[in-house]
Amino acid sequence: MAQGQISSTLSATSTIPAQLYAALISSSDDAIILKSLDGVILTWNQGAMRMYGYTPDEAIGQPMTRLCPPDRVGEITDILAKVRSGERISHYETMRQRKDGTTFPVSVSVSPVNDEYGATIGAASIARDITEQSQTRVAAALASQRRDIDMADRNLTSFTYSVSHDLRSPLRALAGYSSVLLEEYGDALGDDGRGYAERIEAASTQMSALIDDLLNLSRITRAAMHLQTVDLSAEIEDIAGQLHRQEPGRDVHFRIQRLVRVRADPALIRTVLQNLVENAWKFTSHRAGALIEFGTTPMGDAPVCCYVRDNGAGFDPLYVSKLFQPFRRLHTTGEFPGTGIGLASVRQIIERHGGHAWAEGKVGEGAAIYFTLNADDIHRPAGPAGPAGPPGPPGPAGTAGQVGPAGQTGPTGEIGEVGEIGETGEAGEVGETGETGVGAAGETGETGAVGPAGPAGAVGPAGQAGPAGAAGEAGPAGETGPGGGR
Repeated sequence: MAQGQISSTLSATSTIPAQLYAALISSSDDAIILKSLDGVILTWNQGAMRMYGYTPDEAIGQPMTRLCPPDRVGEITDILAKVRSGERISHYETMRQRKDGTTFPVSVSVSPVNDEYGATIGAASIARDITEQSQTRVAAALASQRRDIDMADRNLTSFTYSVSHDLRSPLRALAGYSSVLLEEYGDALGDDGRGYAERIEAASTQMSALIDDLLNLSRITRAAMHLQTVDLSAEIEDIAGQLHRQEPGRDVHFRIQRLVRVRADPALIRTVLQNLVENAWKFTSHRAGALIEFGTTPMGDAPVCCYVRDNGAGFDPLYVSKLFQPFRRLHTTGEFPGTGIGLASVRQIIERHGGHAWAEGKVGEGAAIYFTLNADDIHRPAGPAGPAGPPGPPGPAGTAGQVGPAGQTGPTGEIGEVGEIGETGEAGEVGETGETGVGAAGETGETGAVGPAGPAGAVGPAGQAGPAGAAGEAGPAGETGPGGGR
């Protein structure tokens, strides 16, 4: 249906004058659009231009699907189908797309446009940008979620306190009384009685270990993170050394990649490495010539991907999803001791570092645990030094040192001899009235030579100055006082 027919139909069915009606539509902040029943845009007001970024020339005649993100294109067909059946759509919240490709939330109302005979000839839609309302709702939802998390955290704190204090006492009593029973009444119990007491003691010890692991897991999820550069290779070497010292009889070879440095929380990443290496040590206990490897491997966009690999017992790949679940173990306690918390802790810590962990393995061929770390500062081993660059420009001259203090005035030098080095001589004895020379006063003689002292001249008439005496030889320069120079 042509635009003119729809527009004239709207004017004819409205009690508002056509010009005022057009002015109201044009001045609205909402996007008011007329479209045909096959979804072609027929009118485009100022609100639509501001909201979507298209001019009327760019929009009119184009399909409405141009205004939808790719995953919402099907909505237009569904809306038009409802409009054909005479249905009106009110305040339908969805997403729309601007000319620059950005998306935003809108509330859309769509009504059928009918001709004078009641036949539907098009659709009129009003779209309102609800970005602010959506952000307000999201903020409220986040605040509610934060309150729920705080409540859960308080409950977890209360639970861990109960576990730590209320359950430990009866466990200690069970273990203690079982031990006393075995030591003091072992003979009276007989073989069956001793077996039962030993089982009670072992179960108490196992339960205590489970409580410790649960408490550690709860602390991991709540501990504050302090990121810094950590040398994973050095941590692995330290853990390997501890294990060798604890079990010096084990024949286990470690192959460790050097200089694997990442940005992580030191305590938490140490827990990851400790769990992985101790697992590998445990599951290679039945193998001669055990090998445990640590290194990195390329992995997509992840800044670093590390692995701990062993040639131990391995596991069935069908059950790999259970590995990182608390208390889910693929081996019996009789085969390999443990509580099933270690890999669950690994996953929690790695996810807190923005990475993920997974496992690969086969029964009897060993296992490999991989983990990524999306740290913002990855250090790789340094490459060879490059060639020396050109010399830089000379630096500016340093500031001059302070002038040292003047040397002390020396005593009067003997007549004709040069004054001592560095000290200024006092004025010479009175001869003919002359100017005071520097250093000891000399007689008039050849320039530079120090002659014997001449006889004192007769006192001239008052007021007439005698001729100037020749300057004596200048003494050597005094030594520079302390603190001078640059």
